Amino acid sequence: MNTYFKTLKSILEGKDAITFFSGAGLSVSSGLPDFRSDKDGFWKSNTPVHFRDFINNSESRKKSWENNLAIHKKISGAVPTKMHNLINELINKNTKNFHITQNIDGLHKNTENPNNVLELHGNIFNCGCLTCSFESTTLDFYEKYKNEVDMLCPSCLDGLIKVKTISFGQSLNQNILSIAHQVSAKAKNFIVMGSSLKVSPANSFIKVAKANEAKIIILNKDKTHFADYADIVINDDLENIYEQIK
Repeated sequence: MNTYFKTLKSILEGKDAITFFSGAGLSVSSGLPDFRSDKDGFWKSNTPVHFRDFINNSESRKKSWENNLAIHKKISGAVPTKMHNLINELINKNTKNFHITQNIDGLHKNTENPNNVLELHGNIFNCGCLTCSFESTTLDFYEKYKNEVDMLCPSCLDGLIKVKTISFGQSLNQNILSIAHQVSAKAKNFIVMGSSLKVSPANSFIKVAKANEAKIIILNKDKTHFADYADIVINDDLENIYEQIK
């Protein structure tokens, strides 16, 4: 085991607060393709819909729903990776640890400490009205209203029902952003897992952690533009890294 792996293992086994930050690379081993590599063309077939188009165009709303249902189908039967499980084990062991994720697939879910997982981009499992407070589970709502001309709210009869993922052009949840900023600032160790760190404002948290003197570790298959920020960089598949530190 080389020095980087030994240091990483020591950090994970220590008591200092860790904030994990994950992207699509965390879920690749579960069967959901990375958005940027997209080897099987899944994301090409399910091109994300811009929020403005969702609001203004019924065909775009239909496409948005189809995309989210396709993701449901894609991950049906998928199980969390070893790294997913490791993160949750460490959160449950020390509730000062947090997980900020860009992922919408729910594989990061922590049933014991759900508030320690911060979903920056929402998730595919719930939907809600953009006008009133109506909410439902995505699949239940779709089964009940899929034959309607448009996905209008059954409560206020006016608002549009959207799956609770954050679309391009849509504002992120300000409360989640605020908490993510706080836990990045308080972290003694900030560990990036499977993220290219290309998306803003998500990639601002590594800067917050660095400014507050956290140790920065980047675990990602490909190189990122934040290597100079890091104390440790390991470019490899996360499952291979897990085997070195388990």
